[in-house]
Amino acid sequence: MKDKNENEGFKAPFEKWGNSFGNSGFMNSFRKHGGMRYYVLWLLSRNPLRGSEIMSEIQRQTFGWWKPSPGTIYPLLGTLQSEGLIMKREDMRFEMTSEGYAYIGLDKEESNHRRFDTWNVETIIREIESNISFLEEEKDSLTYEDSTRIENIMERLEKLRVKK
Repeated sequence: MKDKNENEGFKAPFEKWGNSFGNSGFMNSFRKHGGMRYYVLWLLSRNPLRGSEIMSEIQRQTFGWWKPSPGTIYPLLGTLQSEGLIMKREDMRFEMTSEGYAYIGLDKEESNHRRFDTWNVETIIREIESNISFLEEEKDSLTYEDSTRIENIMERLEKLRVKK
């Protein structure tokens, strides 16, 4: 029989605080102090979502460390709906109302024209520039394989060049 501590080193860092990230003191404090309320409203300000989509998006954004339960999300959605901050559409998705946008400090009209997609050209180019800065600092630790991959990336980027 294996010692129960034998596999301790193989646990993800968050597991030492409980069964999951969601059971950690941080997440309990986050929910207790209204963090979920603003997080859900922020998600809905980007796109209308179903409750299950909200749960999955939070799981994705926390890299799988936490997926809120239906017992966390659906009562919150009911509260936000009764307060007039969101409404439920016929397709079962929840969307922000004008009151909801005002509550989190956004103008609905401005937010409709704002590009909330975090994976747009501007943010991707900014990310590439940041990563290049990092690679420049770490140049001495690059391997031959790294260098070959960088060459391949440069060739692909060259194909993206817009001709004047």
